[in-house]
Parts: sequence; structure tokens; C-alpha cells
Amino acid sequence: MQVLIADDHSIVRSGLTHLVGELDEQATVVAATSFSQLNAILDGAMKDGGQGGRAAFDLIVMDLRMPGLGGLDDVEALVRRVAPVPVAIFSMIESPDEMRAVLSRGVRAFIPKSTDDVLVVNILRLVMAGGSYVPPVLGMPGAPAPAAAATPRSAASGIFDGLTRRQLEVLDLLAQGLSNQEIGERLGLNLSTVKTHVTGVLKALGVGSRTQAVLLVKESGRDRLV
Repeated sequence: MQVLIADDHSIVRSGLTHLVGELDEQATVVAATSFSQLNAILDGAMKDGGQGGRAAFDLIVMDLRMPGLGGLDDVEALVRRVAPVPVAIFSMIESPDEMRAVLSRGVRAFIPKSTDDVLVVNILRLVMAGGSYVPPVLGMPGAPAPAAAATPRSAASGIFDGLTRRQLEVLDLLAQGLSNQEIGERLGLNLSTVKTHVTGVLKALGVGSRTQAVLLVKESGRDRLV
């Protein structure tokens, strides 16, 4: 697995490189510090035989506030250039309107830099599996953004009351960043059973992805559910 990370802050590049290593120990990371360097790397990959850099990378993670990036048109052009390679945005932006504008340009995930490390790994895993990630603050399309900060932790914790003990165990392990296979090994369950429990958890919590379920656990303030 090869990942291209573009951010002008070394601490962010180092942190993302570490998280990619959590995702795949054999991953190769190439780093860029500007949008022009990112494009130069893709140009080099194209010369080496890839088409627009597509063959060289499996994932691109980039910031929106780096030298050389002119705006969302540049983002959309990049997405088109490297398609079907997924592009994920890792940004300090917290404005829901700005997030929606970025997602409308075809990126597969918008990950706020305030996101917990475990959740970032899960989001990247989801994107690599062909999925997309929308920050929970955006809610469902057409719905008003939820006032998450105004929700008491006790109320957030209460949403888990409808889960069975086994589902809580599965959710605990999801929150630790374990894959379905690893959860099965930990609980002595086969893969299909784990998938059934995960589906049940998502349905019970009313969320569309495992990453959003994990975020609910983090927001509850509870270290363990069982």
C-alpha cells in the first residue's frame, strides 16, 4: 500500500505517517509539503508508468491550507486527475458550510484535525475499502447540524442502552480500532457473526458507518461500555 500525504506542517505529516502505519505496517508513505510538490510527485509517478499518478498510490491525504493550493477548483482537479484513487482531506476547518463545499468537489472523506487518532485510522480504513466519511456535525443531507457540544454526556451514554452485551463488546473493540477479523479472534466469533453484530450496532445507534459509531463512544466519555 502506498500513501501520499501532503501537509506543510512536519508534525502533522509525522502523525499521519504513524497512523497509516497502524493501518498497514507494510505501507509506504511519500510526503509533500506543498500543492506544487504534490503535483510534482504525481508527475514523477506518471513518468514512471502510472497514469496521472493513479498507479503509484492507493490513497492521498492532504490539507487545504498549504502553499500552492489556490482553492477548491484545485482540489476538484486533483480528485479528477487521480480517480479512482481516493482523496481524503485532513484539515483544521470546523465550519460545516466549508466542509460541505469541500465534499461537493468529490473527495471521499473530510477529517477534522481534532479527530481522535483511533477514529482517523478507522476512517482511512473505511475509505480504503471504498467507503466515504462525512463528519457527524454535518448530519444527514438536508438536516440541520446537531448541537453536539450541548448534549450532556449522560444523554450520549444513554444511546447504548438498547444494545445487547455482545454488541457492546463489539462496539468497545471497534472503538479500539480493531478490524472485524481481529474482533472475531478476540471474542471467539467467526467473521460473519462479527459482521452481523456490527450491522446490529449501527442500526441500533442510528448511524451509517462504524466510524460514526466509534465517535459516539468517544463523545460519551466512557472508557469502556462493558
